[in-house]
Amino acid sequence: MLAPEYGGDGGKKVGVCADKQGPIAAFPAHWAPNALLAYRGGQFPTAYHGGFFIAFHGSWDRAPFPQSGYNVVFQPAKNGKPAGDFIAFADGFAGGAKEPGGAAHRPSGLAQGPDGALYVSDDTNGRIWRITYHGDIAQGLEAAPAPAQTAGRAKEAGPPEGVNPEAGALEGKSLPVPPGATDAQVALGERIFNGHAAGGTCASCHGANGKGAPLAPDLTSGKWLWSDGSLESIREVIAQGVAKPKEYRSPMPPKGGAQLSDSDVAAVAAYVWAIGHQNK
Repeated sequence: MLAPEYGGDGGKKVGVCADKQGPIAAFPAHWAPNALLAYRGGQFPTAYHGGFFIAFHGSWDRAPFPQSGYNVVFQPAKNGKPAGDFIAFADGFAGGAKEPGGAAHRPSGLAQGPDGALYVSDDTNGRIWRITYHGDIAQGLEAAPAPAQTAGRAKEAGPPEGVNPEAGALEGKSLPVPPGATDAQVALGERIFNGHAAGGTCASCHGANGKGAPLAPDLTSGKWLWSDGSLESIREVIAQGVAKPKEYRSPMPPKGGAQLSDSDVAAVAAYVWAIGHQNK
């Protein structure tokens, strides 16, 4: 279908796409494939022979949907062509935060060893994984279990790594509290903003901790494009959205496209006010 930025209507209009060759395999939008490896080894089960491993670096612009990817998938193939749906082969690289500013690791490269082992490299903290198989060669394809979700952020890696649910959340810095709000509201707002509560999507466009991204402004600078910087004006912008941005191409849907309650919006507003006034 034709994308909206090229004249599409959001799902029906085909336009010039009718003259284009369709994909031989489809994957979720914005996962950012960084490496493709045709598996020619003999260590993994027969079902993997001749198929393709793909390293997805992970998204930064899926708003208002949560960021995703940050994994390695396997695409079955027969005679060099995709045959069936892909499966998640290895996941959990990002740790507690699937977004560029908080991901512990991001898959970026793939290689096959002489013994058939699969190597996965990470360009965030320089880790390399060696994946081996010891078992029945007749075992079929099996998707990796979904990674456990944590309420906090991923720890900055440094061998030997671990995942700290609280790492990266403003590094323990104390934020100012807006008049009429509470510390608890600011803390809840931080969690919603960064996608750790209430399905918040703010960081998808504004970046981790509101420090800005190509889709939306830095909220820590103290510069306000659509409000006067007061708590109430920030709350109104969050609730109503921004249909026609002044300096960015993508509109902001009301509540960032998330199903936020009035109390959730108030908490996010308190957090945005806090990070915008922390250096004053």
